[in-house]
Amino acid sequence: GLSELKLSREQVDITILEIPSKGLLGILPGKKAKVLVREIFDAAAFAGQWLEQLIKHMDIVARVETINDGEAVRLRVYGRELGALIGRHGQTLEALQYLTSLAVNRRAGKFVPLLLDIGDYRKKREESIARLAEQSARKVKNTGKKVVLNPMNAADRRIVHITLSDDEEVQTYSIDD
Repeated sequence: GLSELKLSREQVDITILEIPSKGLLGILPGKKAKVLVREIFDAAAFAGQWLEQLIKHMDIVARVETINDGEAVRLRVYGRELGALIGRHGQTLEALQYLTSLAVNRRAGKFVPLLLDIGDYRKKREESIARLAEQSARKVKNTGKKVVLNPMNAADRRIVHITLSDDEEVQTYSIDD
């Protein structure tokens, strides 16, 4: 089974379905053992390798770090000149996350949560949105007028709500189009 699958013993799970028997007095033929050999799928390793290959095809030199923290597979991409992988307002990053997630989930046969960050873009973006939320809250407190922020995706709106959730003087709400 290992040679057919071209895998090592560490990469598979083996279950014995039937124990072999020698037969009866050498007259009746015996039965061969039946085993089930299943590949152990490592979503984090697969995601990292898949994304590295994709980035390599884009002629970008980068390193992918993978972490499986039990909640999600987290991928971090490090390197120089990562702007092309991030794209305008993180659109390319979101597309790469979506494609990697599709590849991993298809291979796993089930949903595997996956988060991709390139050059700490998400962290910097979160800090930037939190600062914007706090500045807007100060403006609301000083003027007494509501402040309308530019349209944001759901994840960015969530950052605004979380940042201002403990401020009792400010109320936040979203309008979805």
